[in-house]
Amino acid sequence: MENRELCLVCQDFSSGYHYGVPSCNGCKIFFRRTVMKNTKFVCQFEENCPVDRSIRCACRFCRFEKCLKVGMDKTALQSSRDPIGYTKRTKKSERQSIRENSSDDSGTESPERQFISNRSYENTLHLLAVREKSANELRLSSYLPKRSLKQALCSKPLLKDPIFMSQHAAISPRHNYDNLRFITQDDYHYWHERDWFVLTEYAKSFNVFKKLSYHDKAELVRHAAIVIPVLNQVYNSPDHGLDTVVFPDGTYYDRTHEPTRPAGLNRKKYQVLDLVLKPFREMDINFNEFAAFKAITFLNPDADVSLDAKAAINEERVIITKQLYAYMLQKDGLEKAIYRFGRLILMGTTMSKMACESKEAVWIADFFENIGFTSFAKELFFGDL
Repeated sequence: MENRELCLVCQDFSSGYHYGVPSCNGCKIFFRRTVMKNTKFVCQFEENCPVDRSIRCACRFCRFEKCLKVGMDKTALQSSRDPIGYTKRTKKSERQSIRENSSDDSGTESPERQFISNRSYENTLHLLAVREKSANELRLSSYLPKRSLKQALCSKPLLKDPIFMSQHAAISPRHNYDNLRFITQDDYHYWHERDWFVLTEYAKSFNVFKKLSYHDKAELVRHAAIVIPVLNQVYNSPDHGLDTVVFPDGTYYDRTHEPTRPAGLNRKKYQVLDLVLKPFREMDINFNEFAAFKAITFLNPDADVSLDAKAAINEERVIITKQLYAYMLQKDGLEKAIYRFGRLILMGTTMSKMACESKEAVWIADFFENIGFTSFAKELFFGDL
């Protein structure tokens, strides 16, 4: 009969009692390796990161602290019984066990086992999750420098500067609210500028981005200027229903028609609700999945970049895409993972179409001076001034 007891660390299904507490194989192995290697981790935040099945790899410091908190006993490990290295005998035994457990009647390894046996995705998703958490902290801060697009893309990356983040990434008093209020044009401007600022910092945190020419950097960011802010706004919105997006300061928009805004931008608002918010809520996208999908969306080789840049961007994108699928496969099982992964990735096509239509609406609004764009917004959408 299957053991349905839960792991006290991450709430995944337990594989039995390990080091004194019910725990899954993942947390058991993580605890053993950490203790045996005497590894010291550092939390990049406030040492209170969530640790559950969906995000247990995001912060190793907090995961190990939770292992200790729930009662995992370091003294239960014995170097003779819990070696970190492998002997030839144990390697042979494990390979035989994997073949026996993961082969079908024809003797071939199932695709599910092939992905699950490859745990390399944990490190990639951990880095993406850390990057995403830092980006959201910067979005919630009051820091918003006035600079040109070139200055933004060529300055040092702030997300990887721990001194800057500790000094400036505190939540702004403006980004707390007691009551909701319908969004105004000034509110749209404020959040667009914040999200574009965070987009430039998010972009600079990718190693592949650093190697691009300035032209390729600018074009990649321009290509993402609609969809990445939309993802930020939707995923971080408190749940007030499938027809409402709420910003951190309590402003919101829904299906209410806004006669003072151009028709194209009103249409974009409805597309966000139907094509992004609704699927995200229906699929119950977790933090790891969101961080990976956002990176896949940003690293789009369809941007107007050089051929060398397209190849480098696509290579990084393929790696993240494969590892997102591996993660979903391990979490959801084969059938559910195929459905959720396929639906999530196909969202990229509909969002690209939405972005093209939205940019046309922006150009029209600028031509007729319907919206007072800032100089940064004009650089972003219309090229260097």
